Amino acid sequence: MIFSRFLLVALAAVGVVAHSASPHKRGMVKVPLNPMNLGIREYSASPYQSAVAKLKDYQEQTSDAIAGPPSEREAKLVSITAGLLEVVKAYNSDFKSKFSLLDLSNIAKSGEMSDFGRKLYVILRSCKGTRSEGLYNNIHEIGAEVDAMGDFMASKLPSTLAAMVLPAFARYSDKIDMIEMATKAY
Repeated sequence: MIFSRFLLVALAAVGVVAHSASPHKRGMVKVPLNPMNLGIREYSASPYQSAVAKLKDYQEQTSDAIAGPPSEREAKLVSITAGLLEVVKAYNSDFKSKFSLLDLSNIAKSGEMSDFGRKLYVILRSCKGTRSEGLYNNIHEIGAEVDAMGDFMASKLPSTLAAMVLPAFARYSDKIDMIEMATKAY
């Protein structure tokens, strides 16, 4: 205890002496930087994180569209589902390009795919009461992307793992098909 106090006092004394030795230098020392020699890397979020961030943004927009005037609802929902379609396509293409069985176990443990699907379903479910040809087409395309991902997983996964994963994809695809039919114009 006495030793640690002595050490603290000694460090404080060294700091005071060092600071008083050069009073004209206050604050931090400026070091000239050459940007060419620095290996500065910019942070970029993973495709999953950026897709979920976009989904959260679209979920807020969907809430605003549903709460807003009915006359503007259809146009807003069509533009939101068009954006969702692009997010789903980007997520699927990135998933397919980086697919490996080892990575799949990490994705399954973290729940990335199920979390993405759940957020997407909540947004699409909000579109159920609005009947529009544009909305129907966008949701149909999203359903086609989900089916394509299920087909991809069926072709790449071993049969035992596919028997566990594919029924969940089929149920999810059926839910999206029901939403699609609920938005079909008369």
